[in-house]
Amino acid sequence: MFTFLNFTIFTGFALSALYLLWFCYRPASGAKTAVKTLAVALPALGLSVSGAPLLPLLGLWACAMGDFLLSRDGEAMLQGGIGAFALGHILYVVAFFVHFSPELAWGTLWVPALLILLGLSTEVWLQPHTGALRWPVRIYVLLILTMGCVAAQQPIPQTWVFWGALAFILSDLVLSVQIFVKNDGPFGRVAPFVIWFFYYVAQVLIFYGFIA
Repeated sequence: MFTFLNFTIFTGFALSALYLLWFCYRPASGAKTAVKTLAVALPALGLSVSGAPLLPLLGLWACAMGDFLLSRDGEAMLQGGIGAFALGHILYVVAFFVHFSPELAWGTLWVPALLILLGLSTEVWLQPHTGALRWPVRIYVLLILTMGCVAAQQPIPQTWVFWGALAFILSDLVLSVQIFVKNDGPFGRVAPFVIWFFYYVAQVLIFYGFIA
């Protein structure tokens, strides 16, 4: 049966593909904002109507708002986008604890260890370039790496949530370099595709972990 949820998800996937192939590397425009935002907001709407878990759903909506803000030009939009995604990460982390009650898993301690090292390394290669956004970026780095650390714990369904969290971190890692460090040459041409592909995969994997 083709339901409203199926319609919103399939339409969201189609818009995501359109954004990846046509809009992700282009300058800001109304069409780019609409396609990028609706690629996440439409599935979020379908999941809202279908009664999906509230906390991860709120996290998804926060990310949709972040997509809207980051698709526009200007430092105010950048600050708002960082704040929206930070809220999304907080909601996802809280949802992990509420839905899965994770406990420390000794077999996966290497994941938090590597993520902590990654976070510390940003003080060298990222923070010197962030200017007035130094502390918002620091807080954002802490939040997304916390999400990755928690997602590595049991009994969270690692096949989905863990790999989704890592894909999210990879997307944001490339995005941070693009925004603050380097946005030219071969990296600048490839980065928009990497950012959007891994970001959308991350959202699909994380949310599927909650409803599977």
